[in-house]
Amino acid sequence: MRQFSAVDYSMVVLYLVGIAALGSSFYRRRSTAREYFLGARSFSWLPAGISIVAADLSAITVMGSTGWGYKHNLQLAWMVIGYVLMAPVAIYVFVPFFSKLDLYTAYEYLERRFGLSVRLLASALFQLLRGGHVAIAIYGPALVINLVTGIPVWKCILLMGAFTTFYTTLGGMKAVIWTDVIQFCTVVAGIGLICWKAIGNIPGGLTTTYLVARNAGKLDLFNLSTNPTEMTSFWACIVGGCFLTLAPLASDQALLQRMFTTRSAKDCRQSIVLQAVINPQMGVLLFLVGVALYVFYQLHADRLAGLNDFDAILPFFAVRELPPGVSGLVIAAIFAASMGVMSAGINALTTASTVDFYQRLFRPNLSTEHYAMVGRVGTLAWGTLVTGLALFVRFLGDLAIAYNRLSSVVSGPLLGVFLLGMTTRRTTSCGALLGAGAGIVTVVCVLATTKWSFFYHGPIGVLVTFVSGYTSSLFMAKPAPEQTQGLVLGQEVSPVLEQ
Repeated sequence: MRQFSAVDYSMVVLYLVGIAALGSSFYRRRSTAREYFLGARSFSWLPAGISIVAADLSAITVMGSTGWGYKHNLQLAWMVIGYVLMAPVAIYVFVPFFSKLDLYTAYEYLERRFGLSVRLLASALFQLLRGGHVAIAIYGPALVINLVTGIPVWKCILLMGAFTTFYTTLGGMKAVIWTDVIQFCTVVAGIGLICWKAIGNIPGGLTTTYLVARNAGKLDLFNLSTNPTEMTSFWACIVGGCFLTLAPLASDQALLQRMFTTRSAKDCRQSIVLQAVINPQMGVLLFLVGVALYVFYQLHADRLAGLNDFDAILPFFAVRELPPGVSGLVIAAIFAASMGVMSAGINALTTASTVDFYQRLFRPNLSTEHYAMVGRVGTLAWGTLVTGLALFVRFLGDLAIAYNRLSSVVSGPLLGVFLLGMTTRRTTSCGALLGAGAGIVTVVCVLATTKWSFFYHGPIGVLVTFVSGYTSSLFMAKPAPEQTQGLVLGQEVSPVLEQ
């Protein structure tokens, strides 16, 4: 069996150097905060939309979806319908609303609507969760790449972390978005190449692939069970898919910041349409590639020797079945997926920490060039922090799984707070906090006492937060009209301080 060669190593390094060179070319010594954090709001819908896709298309997603298709069937693919169903909500509700507010971070809105404490709490929760997400997004693929190539885990982590931090620190948002475009194209090319190679080496091609997969149950699409413990039930996938699509577009700075970079509300809407077109196709493609690899190895079982983790089936196939150099490009594509998520993450993290904490609490009236400089320092610090954390994720054990549970506990109530602010005039600051607390407690209880699919946790958190937050506000003094003017859907924007 072929091993990872010197040519493959060279292709990976060349790719990383090329991406770093492209990203750092956007360096400007005296950038303003608007340029560094938001790319001067100059992006059209196409690069912004691709960047939104790349922001969450980690190597964990790429390898995990492929591995799921290999091990199971297509029932989980229904979750991609959420992108189609929720796109109109984002386009006609959230885009016009956020566009008129001229924000750097989504959490600025929460201060205008509810007060500083709500803003700081939401921003801190985002930074905690996104920082953990980025670290795991780096560690996961590094571990798998190590299994199939022999590259030490720490080298994979440092390669991804160092190169991504370098170009993101220098180039800011423009570097993030344009490298995201390259990273996404690289991932698509790598996935397409593997799919073509696998099917091309199956006698009978697509016909045989379909027949073998169908007979093995790999093409099963429907699980209509109403049992809430079944993760792959149609209902769980639809409910969970809608929430997993809407929550980031409404409350996650890493995605919202890309929407804020567009030059007009029209471009912002078109970028979401593009995401709603690309993500379902990409999701289904990844599952189908897993199915194709299953059929390939059913007919070439002798070539499967040495694989201990089916989540590594994608890089395993690349290293063993593709020519030298080409397999290096596919491994580079896996690096690319995680680097795209990391650049998006550390850029959003430094924006939130700079604008929501440093500027708001400590140095509120300095030049925009100063905040851009602080942003560069913050990007370097966040990149170093998440890279260092990724090096030690293996020592966290079940805490890595606990992160996913924590995310499901927090993301629902956070979306609920945004919805309370945007859709009701009666909700008070205290009511919003009480609602969020009730939502978190309820989801924790569901986690502790049931085995319900995690797809339901977020929607439960949203519902409890909204109902309890609004109800508790009815027992408090009604907010003054000027406190909500322009901050609730259907109202004109009130004058705000220039950012």
